[in-house]
Amino acid sequence: MALSIWLAKQWQLFQPASSQGKRCVLCHELSGGQALCGGCTADLCCLRLDVHRRCPLCAGVSASGLPCGHCQRKPPPQTQLNAAFAYRLPLSNLLYAYKFLGRNDLYTALAELMLAAPPTWPTPPDLVMAVPLSVQRLHKRGFNQSLLLAEAIAKHLNLPLLPPFAVTRSHRPAQSTLPRNERAKNVLGIFQVASAVDVKNRHVLLIDDVVTSGATIGELARTLQRAGAAAVYGWVFARAE
Repeated sequence: MALSIWLAKQWQLFQPASSQGKRCVLCHELSGGQALCGGCTADLCCLRLDVHRRCPLCAGVSASGLPCGHCQRKPPPQTQLNAAFAYRLPLSNLLYAYKFLGRNDLYTALAELMLAAPPTWPTPPDLVMAVPLSVQRLHKRGFNQSLLLAEAIAKHLNLPLLPPFAVTRSHRPAQSTLPRNERAKNVLGIFQVASAVDVKNRHVLLIDDVVTSGATIGELARTLQRAGAAAVYGWVFARAE
């Protein structure tokens, strides 16, 4: 009996998607057309970050939900930064597969999780932008993981999306390879806004996959403000502590 059940499950796994429906990217059970099933979505709630216990400027820990001590002493360029989840298992594995193992289809699951609880912004954003990759890193990876998320989010929010090369990025060592105290220097001056791009008086929503020190989003926000943006908000899938 146990063998017949196992064989039935194996047969289901190898059936075409059209005949078996969509399966959860985590447990591989039928998910009712969503990237994640209801059970896995519920289990991941414990990793969702509480905005009332997070600094609204850097998404770091803040017991009161007010700007943390560091941001009070040195406010970052962005008006607001929200992180949906803590960078922990199994989400860290999901992000690794998404970025480095060719599983760019996983963006649907990440976008679903983000859009289940969107932030509240002081003024609604006017447009959406993905944090860009350098040309060299884009060629190596084959896609911009932040752009796929930004496309899904812009569509859901019914907002325009800045085209991929509206802002270009100079190639530097990956932030993840550097100590925290060197990251701000590594991204200094790396973004350039194309002359044809007009962000004057616009409220720009930046989308990225993971934030750690916040140096990249901060430098991009600073660049957009110099180009005339009224405000820059950051919204990322996960925050690495």
